Amino acid sequence: MIATIIQMSALLIAGGLLLIVTWRRPGWVIFVALSVAALLDLFQIGASGVNLGISFYIDDAACLLVLGTGLLALKRYPRNFSYDAVPCLALMALVALSFGRGISPFGLKAAGNSSRNLFTFVAPVLAVMLLRPVFQLDAGRLARWLGWAGFCLSGVALLRWGGVLPIPIEQEDNLREVVRSLNADYAFLVGLAFIAAIYLPLVERRSAWWWMGASMLGTITLALQHRSVWTATVVGLAWLVLRNARRVSPLRWLAIGAAGCVVLGVIVVAIPQTLEFADAIVATNAREVESKHSTWAWRVGGDDEAITRLLGSDSLDMLVGPPAGWATNTDASSAEKFIHSRYISTLANYGLVGFAVLLIWFGMFTKTIGSAAQLHRRKPSRNRPGTTFLEALFLSELVYMVPYNGGILEAAVLGLIWVAAKQNAIPIFARRLAYARNQFDRKNIPATLAT
Repeated sequence: MIATIIQMSALLIAGGLLLIVTWRRPGWVIFVALSVAALLDLFQIGASGVNLGISFYIDDAACLLVLGTGLLALKRYPRNFSYDAVPCLALMALVALSFGRGISPFGLKAAGNSSRNLFTFVAPVLAVMLLRPVFQLDAGRLARWLGWAGFCLSGVALLRWGGVLPIPIEQEDNLREVVRSLNADYAFLVGLAFIAAIYLPLVERRSAWWWMGASMLGTITLALQHRSVWTATVVGLAWLVLRNARRVSPLRWLAIGAAGCVVLGVIVVAIPQTLEFADAIVATNAREVESKHSTWAWRVGGDDEAITRLLGSDSLDMLVGPPAGWATNTDASSAEKFIHSRYISTLANYGLVGFAVLLIWFGMFTKTIGSAAQLHRRKPSRNRPGTTFLEALFLSELVYMVPYNGGILEAAVLGLIWVAAKQNAIPIFARRLAYARNQFDRKNIPATLAT
């Protein structure tokens, strides 16, 4: 009896402290929750989850915490709610509808497991969007955050290649000839960090040390050997370079190209095995693509099966998707049950309505970033180059979600892109004036997460 009272008291005290911290420093709560969840997932700590009627994982706890934090921020700053968050709420409603429809025929556990995929993607984005008033964020600060995150993940990859850290067993996929030291979600974050490390010295004229960081991040991205990550990174980087081609002088482009050629030449001469390593990477990935058992062929086959099943279902399932847990008692292939594409997964599980809402949501993101770009074309602004960087990141995310769903880190970055775009559209003087007013109004001062 006494032990129970002590446990309940400890829970109440911990809950009260968490509520206070969440109210006062919501930005830090979201940062810590998502970072800890990603770190534990990276090292496969607590990967088996807990059985609470449904399987409950660390990502679920983190998403519930950040979503609650976002709702508290909405209560604190109700006037800052943006209509860009409405599609998020609509997707959440579709998740709840699918979950409710699946409980009776398939059971609580199966319905809950099936609903997790979209919930853990939308919740971090929605939370970050609701916390827009507490972030003092611009493109340069976001680039530095991504750069340091990429360095940390690169360190983990190097330690795994060196045998200091073990590679998780589930990453040793039989369909692949090469064992990846990081899964695609973390490798993609390294790719985004590579784009950020190029942007900082090229456009923002930050320290030249970032060129060395970009060389390291680019090499790690290549060595991780995720073809989808390569494609998404190249698309984003190409957009960044093309959009800033006129802003950088021809002499500077020539100097950058010459320096790059010199560095590559020195590496090839000093380490002759470099060419052999590059040739092995190209040959191995070419064999994987050409194989009839390639991962791409496996995924495309599953996508075709899922779309065919959806179009052959009744009107309700075609509109809002089948009840959650539908794959429990079917003879569908694993590729159809576990769809990797964010677009196809949303279409197969939430129907035409869910797919349309997802596209509208991304379209509203595009409009928000584009509005800032149009504002800066009409009026010169120091923020204009940052807009091209946000466009490059967003385009990379869109391309990456063709073959992959994206995890909580990709979702958080998507929310931060939107926040930076919103603040990028505000003139710098107006932003500083608003922040100064908040400093004078101590009752309304935002809990800023800044570096």
